[in-house]
Amino acid sequence: MKKVFKIFGNVLFTILGLLVGIILFLFIYYEIQVNKLDRENAALQQRNQNRLIQSDSISLNSGSQFLQLIPVPKKIEIAEGFYRMPDTLYYATSDSVSVPPDEYLKINDFPARSTLKNHHIAFIYNENLPDQGYTLNIGPEQIQIGYSKPVGLYYAIVSLKILNRNYKGNIPCVYIEDQPDLATRGVMLDISRDKIPTLQTLKGIVQLLADLKYNHLEIYIEGFSFAYPSFKNLWEGGETPLTGAEIQTLDSLCKERFIDLIPSQNSLGHMTAWLATDQFSHLAECPKGFKLMGLMKIKGTINPLDPNSINLVTEMTDDLLPNFTSSGFNVNLDEPFELGKGKSKRMVRRSGMENIYLDYALKIHEMTAQRGKKMLMWGDIVIRHPAIIRKLPKDITLLDWGYESDYPFEKNCKTLQSSDIQYLVCPGTSSWTSITGRTNNMIANIASATVNGFKYGAGGMLLTDWGDFGHWQYPAVSYPGYTVGSALSWNSQSAKEFPLVGFLNNYIFQDERSIMGDLVLDLGRYRQFEEIPIPNITTTMLALQLGIQDPLLINTISNKIREGLLDKMKDIAPEMVNSYFEKYESRKPFDFTGLFTFLDEKEALLNNVVLHSADSNLIVDEYHNAIRLVRIGAGLQYYIQNRNGINLREQKEQLQTLHFTLLQYLDENHRLWMIRNKPGGYDRSTAALTILLKQIEEKLLMADKNFIERALKRFSEKITTAVTLIYFGLL
Repeated sequence: MKKVFKIFGNVLFTILGLLVGIILFLFIYYEIQVNKLDRENAALQQRNQNRLIQSDSISLNSGSQFLQLIPVPKKIEIAEGFYRMPDTLYYATSDSVSVPPDEYLKINDFPARSTLKNHHIAFIYNENLPDQGYTLNIGPEQIQIGYSKPVGLYYAIVSLKILNRNYKGNIPCVYIEDQPDLATRGVMLDISRDKIPTLQTLKGIVQLLADLKYNHLEIYIEGFSFAYPSFKNLWEGGETPLTGAEIQTLDSLCKERFIDLIPSQNSLGHMTAWLATDQFSHLAECPKGFKLMGLMKIKGTINPLDPNSINLVTEMTDDLLPNFTSSGFNVNLDEPFELGKGKSKRMVRRSGMENIYLDYALKIHEMTAQRGKKMLMWGDIVIRHPAIIRKLPKDITLLDWGYESDYPFEKNCKTLQSSDIQYLVCPGTSSWTSITGRTNNMIANIASATVNGFKYGAGGMLLTDWGDFGHWQYPAVSYPGYTVGSALSWNSQSAKEFPLVGFLNNYIFQDERSIMGDLVLDLGRYRQFEEIPIPNITTTMLALQLGIQDPLLINTISNKIREGLLDKMKDIAPEMVNSYFEKYESRKPFDFTGLFTFLDEKEALLNNVVLHSADSNLIVDEYHNAIRLVRIGAGLQYYIQNRNGINLREQKEQLQTLHFTLLQYLDENHRLWMIRNKPGGYDRSTAALTILLKQIEEKLLMADKNFIERALKRFSEKITTAVTLIYFGLL
């Protein structure tokens, strides 16, 4: 028996020795990594920290010497004098007028009556004008509008409406000849990242887009943001989706304003909500999930080889399409991250991923054509495998999307033009995953897309407005993007200079003190105070998503995300990879003092705006809360980076400030959400912030513990971090 105990003791001693050795190794490994990160940070600190909030290479003149009209017309001749708009507008039409203008005048807020004499405005049919073109001749006594098609007449009245508001009824005399560069000018609105707008909110967006002369709107549907009648059991009682009746109401509103409301439904990737159900989990390409960038475990792509996948998409489509009158249907087919990683792996090895993808796309095309619709699809996979472009049916419209300023639109547009396929260029508003936007990137991205799209024969532009990671940006953050997209898709030459600031002040926000235009654009430049440039997201937003973590872990996750994004870009846009590394190598430390001072200045300006738009009070409150969230994100990063160098009292003060401000933000965000959006999805949207709030509360509780408890807790955190770092390193 003694021998047994001795053997058992030796084994136990060996195991304990190994555990102590492993823990010691992990602790030493952690300290080595900390020293490495400290050296990197010290090198950054030695660089020049002077920063300026730079504006854009494009001139955004406030526009005192410009006509206050966006889109900027192709031909403008300013004359002497002004036209004073009467309370009631009497109009006359020529004998050959093809459409009565009454409805268009009413939609654009003009009280008007028809008369044969003593009229203020004359509508003149001119068959030589382009379909969407018009002439607008404003003299001191009378206005004349020329058009050939109803849409041209409508756009002329819209221009008159904008001039009337911007000049407060005293319009400068001017002659305008105008028509768009790009026939299709669209916006894609994401209603599937937790935030589903109410019908009233959507109506307001439609009116804004109509005033900006957009003629194409897509509402992006993923998961259960639409109330699929055939799948009530999957969403009823838990979600508050957009209904068929609401879509039909929106469709009618769009048609009245010459906007084509296009259904947009994902049909291959981004099927996470469906694959999370017991009913359809068996359709997953990777049933056990797939680690995207070695970080996020996802299960979002359906198996393209399973006939039941097509059956599901067909049933979804048959529920959705009857609510739209449009002849178009965006089936998406983008980002099938798991394709070839699971059930289709053997076939992909045999036939090539691009061919498996093409076969599935052709099946979706057949389904779409059978329902009398023309298919639109994202081009990320096709651009990566250009050999399959010629195999696509010619009635497909390819959507070339890229959301960074250096995305190679010119190269891709050349390729697509030579392939003789219909395509749209698709930049973004740069509002998502940024809280208050990324102004410089947004303008450069849209300019590159529209200038090259017009140059190389694109059919139009589709401006995307996504809501990744909870859709935290408020609607007005996208308004500058909508305005720039409108201006440059209509008149790409105006990219050199256009009156964006003045138009935002006068028309979009109606700020009598002319503050808001510059303010919202500047708030979209706060990322210049951050240290690490990451495509498509600010580090402030990323910090809020990750919560309180060890700096080493955050650095590793950031590197993984960066590597994953760059890996995605290398096949489509290798130029962007080189550009990114240049930016990364020239990065500077996070300028916390500069950012907090900047936010103080902007909030003081926000307190002085006097807006007269329909939702002016709401917009001001939303921007106050957005600034609050940027403060929380920056404060969180400051705490994480500096907590080891400050005493316990200072740590508690910072945590208490974060806790108080975050509670304020969440309370106000809930109030603001419920005004514009349906209630479903709110808890998902704010889940990361709720976790952060609990982390802060736990840290505050730990701060009141004794030294030994705090030391043991910190030691265990170091060991956990070391294990995680090694795990990430082995992925």
